Amino acid sequence: MIDLLRKTPPSWAEHAVSRLPELVADHATCELQAAVFALALVGRYPGDPLLVDRLSALAAEELRHFRKATKEARHLGARSHPRRSNPYVSTLRAACRSGREPDQGLDLLLTGALIEVRSHERFLLLVPCLSAEPRLAKLYAELAIAEERHGPAYLDLAERHAGKEAARARLAELLVVEAKALEGPPDGPVAVHSRA
Repeated sequence: MIDLLRKTPPSWAEHAVSRLPELVADHATCELQAAVFALALVGRYPGDPLLVDRLSALAAEELRHFRKATKEARHLGARSHPRRSNPYVSTLRAACRSGREPDQGLDLLLTGALIEVRSHERFLLLVPCLSAEPRLAKLYAELAIAEERHGPAYLDLAERHAGKEAARARLAELLVVEAKALEGPPDGPVAVHSRA
C-alpha cells in the first residue's frame, strides 16, 4: 500500500459537497482521463501481456465510472467539462522521466498509482458528507472500493517493470512531488484533485 505524505483535510470534502454539481462534473472528466491514460499505457507497452490485461480491464472499469459520474452530473444539472487542465496531474506528469526505459514506464505507472490512491482517500472523505444525497453516497462508496484496487494494481505493474527496489526508491521521490502538488490555498474550482 502507498502511504500519502499529505492527508486531505475534512474541509476539502465539506467544500466539495457545497458545490456538488461542479465536483461530480469534474469527477466524470477524471474518470475519462483515467481510462485514456490506462489505454495509452497499453498502447505503449503491448508486449507486456499482464500490463495489457490489467490496464485494459482497468480502463473498461474507468469508462463505466465515467458513465455513472456523467449521469449523476446531468441529474445535478451540471454542465460537462470540456477539456480542462488538471494542475495536480500536470505536476505529477512533469516529474516523469522520458525516453529511457525502464525509467519512463516506471514513472508513468507510479503516477497512475498515486492518482488512484489520492482519489481513494478523497472518496472515503466524501462519503460521510453525502448523507443528504444517499444515491451519491452509495456511488462514491462503490468507487472508493475500485480506487482502492487500482492504486496497488499500478504499483505492482511498476515493480514488475523496473524491479521492486527501483520502484520503491522512485515512489519515495514522487510522493514528495505529489504532496507538493496539493500545497497552498485552494486554487479555483472545486475538483477531485484540487488543493484543500
